[in-house]
Amino acid sequence: MIGAQRGGFGGFPQGMIILIALFALLQLANGRLGIQQELSNPVALIALGIAFVIAVTFHEFMHAYVAGRLGDATARLMGRLTLNPLAHLDPLGTAFLILFRFGWGKPVPVNYSRLQGGRRGGAAVAFAGPATNFVIAAIFALPLRFGAGSIFGPDYELILGYIVYFNVLLGLFNLVPIPPLDGSNILYAFVPPRLAWNWAQFQQLGPFLLLLIFWATPVAGVVLGTLTNRIASFLIGA
Repeated sequence: MIGAQRGGFGGFPQGMIILIALFALLQLANGRLGIQQELSNPVALIALGIAFVIAVTFHEFMHAYVAGRLGDATARLMGRLTLNPLAHLDPLGTAFLILFRFGWGKPVPVNYSRLQGGRRGGAAVAFAGPATNFVIAAIFALPLRFGAGSIFGPDYELILGYIVYFNVLLGLFNLVPIPPLDGSNILYAFVPPRLAWNWAQFQQLGPFLLLLIFWATPVAGVVLGTLTNRIASFLIGA
């Protein structure tokens, strides 16, 4: 995810904080703690952690890398052009992963005014994150697809499976064209100038739209889960 504020990009949108709080209340009210399966299997918990760190670290790093290549050094100057997970993991996002199997990393700050290509350059920066997740999923799926994962035992296969699934999930979810997700920054590159000028208003509504679409009703979540399962299954040859 890249920063989704007009002008200087970066920071965690206030609306997203509200979304997170509402999501937590809904989950607690329904008695749903997504980590229950992992708590009963320590290897699964480790696999989830490894998958999350790899997915988020490379996702955010590629945002920073592509932004730098297109002329904006903001992320590099803020220490985000690194594969050190500590630079990209968000404490609250990590805590939510442990509790609800839903987490996030720190948004990468991007200044569109410095990017070559303007809004189109911003779309390239935004797409770099999800695209990287799909590439990682495909790479880690190879041992499973060709039966090499069994050489090191079922625990190794489980970890590989989590990495594949979580990267596909993160990639697909971030392509949803609703702020503050990367898909909204891709969409921003192609909207008419008049609509782009008022984009900040859409950004403020984005987190609430996400809550409505993914957690107030189960349809979008089911579709996302189904797509994730099918793509992951295709990659591993299941």
